[in-house]
Amino acid sequence: MRWLARTSHRLRSIFRRNAVEQALDEELRFHLERQIAENLAGGMGPAEARHAALREFGGAEQYKEDCRDQRGLAHIESLAADLGYALRALRKSPGFAVISILTLALGIGANTAIFSMVNALLLHPYKFHSLDTLVRVWEDRGTDTSFDARYLAPGDAEDMRAGTDQFESMATYIDKSFNSILDGGVEAILGCRVSANFFDVLGVLPLQGRLFSGTEQQPGLDQVVVISHGLWQRRFGADPHTLGKTIQLNGRPYTVVGIMPSDFDYPVPVELWVPLALSPAERFDRSNLSLEALARLKPGVRLTQARDSLIGVTLKLQKIYPKTNSNRSANLLPLRKELYEFTLPLFLLLQAASGLVLLLACANLTNLVFARMIGRQRELALRTALGAGRARLAQLFICETIALSAIGGAIAIFVSFWSVNALHTSIPVSWTKWVPGWDGIRVDSSVLGFTILLAVVVGILFGLITVLHGSHMDLNKTLKETGAVSVSRTKGRLRSALVVTQVIFALVLLICAGSTIQGFARLANVYAGFQPASVMRFEIALPENAYDDNAKISQFYQRVLHDVSALPGADSTSLITNPPASNVDNDTTTFTIDNRGPLKADELPQADLQIASPMFFATLRIPLISGRLFADSDAAGARGVVVISRSTAARYWPNGDAIGHVVKLGPADSTSPSLAIVGIVGDVRQNWWNSVNRPVIYQPFLQAPERAMTLLLRAPDPAALVSSVRDIVLRIDPQIALRGINTLEQEVAESIAIVRIMGILMSVFGFVAFALSVLGVYGILSESVAQRTREIGLRLALGATPRTLLKLVLGQALKLTTIGLAIALPISVAVGRAMASLIFGVVSLDFSIFVAVASLFLVIALAAAYLPARRATRIDPITALRYD
Repeated sequence: MRWLARTSHRLRSIFRRNAVEQALDEELRFHLERQIAENLAGGMGPAEARHAALREFGGAEQYKEDCRDQRGLAHIESLAADLGYALRALRKSPGFAVISILTLALGIGANTAIFSMVNALLLHPYKFHSLDTLVRVWEDRGTDTSFDARYLAPGDAEDMRAGTDQFESMATYIDKSFNSILDGGVEAILGCRVSANFFDVLGVLPLQGRLFSGTEQQPGLDQVVVISHGLWQRRFGADPHTLGKTIQLNGRPYTVVGIMPSDFDYPVPVELWVPLALSPAERFDRSNLSLEALARLKPGVRLTQARDSLIGVTLKLQKIYPKTNSNRSANLLPLRKELYEFTLPLFLLLQAASGLVLLLACANLTNLVFARMIGRQRELALRTALGAGRARLAQLFICETIALSAIGGAIAIFVSFWSVNALHTSIPVSWTKWVPGWDGIRVDSSVLGFTILLAVVVGILFGLITVLHGSHMDLNKTLKETGAVSVSRTKGRLRSALVVTQVIFALVLLICAGSTIQGFARLANVYAGFQPASVMRFEIALPENAYDDNAKISQFYQRVLHDVSALPGADSTSLITNPPASNVDNDTTTFTIDNRGPLKADELPQADLQIASPMFFATLRIPLISGRLFADSDAAGARGVVVISRSTAARYWPNGDAIGHVVKLGPADSTSPSLAIVGIVGDVRQNWWNSVNRPVIYQPFLQAPERAMTLLLRAPDPAALVSSVRDIVLRIDPQIALRGINTLEQEVAESIAIVRIMGILMSVFGFVAFALSVLGVYGILSESVAQRTREIGLRLALGATPRTLLKLVLGQALKLTTIGLAIALPISVAVGRAMASLIFGVVSLDFSIFVAVASLFLVIALAAAYLPARRATRIDPITALRYD
């Protein structure tokens, strides 16, 4: 049990140090007095006895040190002393401490916050088990490239499910808007019709109740519903007796059989799920591309294997069903990459920007550490001369740098939490609800651990750099110096290179920030011509069972248009399938043109398809280029007509003769009617990620009615008419609810909010980089002036004027900044081109930004150099010549 006794003694020495030291003093005093007593007994006088005892006993302090060494606490005590010294040293150098801590906090904090976003949105957007085995399945038709083109025909989905052995299971689903009636209230809820195995594929279980059975996929047996946790709380007040209750969805009663957990949100932002009950005719239909599909790979199956297997199935279908499947092929996409098309470029750009800030912070810290090392060379030399070894010096300086990095790391953690919270609250909910993983953005344990580890590593690294520098000093030379300590030419070049690096990073970040903000402003101006503040939008979805033919659909919307247009203050009222800035791509269609030879399916022209009422173009102030707009006479039974956009006319009728031509939607042998082009209108940018104006074909609503439409109302004060519009719709059909009620101005602002936030973050990174680089220029010039004090005094003594010295110092600043700018400009051009290609044309190269940022940098760098330069001109030559 000796180890237990030793441990007990050591713990007592740590936590009751004063008592232990007092006991040691008393023990030494006892031995000393005993020796004195023995000397007195031997015949010595009192003074002689004490003197002899002290001589024989030796140094009391040496005995104490030996005792402390035996306790094994010397290292702990020296460590505590070094930590105390480190904190006092930082307190005596507040400028160095504050700049270093802020540099660390900004560099690490920015990276932690952005990595938290990347971790949630790109790496872990969903919390499903074995996420990498979940894949999206769709048919590639060769021409459709938009996200909403990833659909399957029901008959093809059945054959894919049965024709491959690479999947554990495969589910299909359709997003659908439901008009819900509960306790007399009507609400539009986004839901999803899903196959019975949908939840099994995802590997999730309900919080309460059950999921769907196979028999509930039968028409007539499908009136059961599973609701989300959010809907359960919002509409049912988290009533524990919700299971078994009935709600009206699109005029049909549905029984609640299950409630999902709070963290289940697929597909976002769905709030309820009902069985996908298809009739036999619908199940085997191959012309209607309506289903989305999700599959789970079997263990050990690679994505390429499953894709090759599916392609084999689609090749067989092409031969068996050439009329519908001749241009279809299968494709797979990992579920985690579902929204990479939109999120990856944005957040990787932010991650790259924050990485540059971190590199810039490291460069700035290195410069600060070099300056501090140079100023403490004599202290290092003196400690070494007094016997301090490398290990002892390493402990001393590592304690100092770890104390610095610990404070910076603590602030970085605070900055991280604050930044993540700010990002959460700054993006509109209407945008974030469509982004999987957004609610999971948090500074999690792994990110927090990485932050702490990074701060500790930085501290140890810079402490070791200081010790290694000290080990290569010439002690005699350093100890003989009494003036400013010089720096070698190599180290001077290294510090200058670090400043140039800072200028490069800062310039690149500022140019990227300026380009992003300019792109955001350009996007906002794209929609300014609509005068969006005066336009209110209302989304309407009619239930299939009540509106099962075109006549009923047309009759409902015509009544809505008539009654809303009659409201006092209503200037114009119209319908459109997909209004601008909706954050949803238009449906696409292929078409054939009259008098042109037959084309293969993958060679057919392609355009976005919009269904619009006659007043749509007037409501949004879209100009008529030539021909005419839709009229009330373009109704069912009349000759089919279309209006096309300027881009459509320029691409497919470059000679300017589009008016009067006839097109047919689909291939030449399709049964769709021929449509005459009667007008050409201006282009409309549908969403911020559409880098170019896509060709658009508009069909009149009365000739191609759709159940889901958006009502647009232009009025001087459209918000004042919202309740009136809601009353009109309820009067026409009490089971129809409006949703997505918003002004077009708010819709535009929310749709481009992510670009605005990205611009703000890039600006923050840019200005942080700018501040750090300016500090770097100021720091190295201040150091240079201090080191060249004698040289400056000699120049003044030999007749140099203050103006000459001012030019000397400012010239050094101009040299460093110009070198940085010369290197940074071509890099910025390359980065700008990459951004323009990645971020959907939001960013474009504008050399006026390059010139403005470069000029600003030169001015601020010269301003930062002015203080050291002025100090140089005020040096007293006599004092300077005595400096050594």
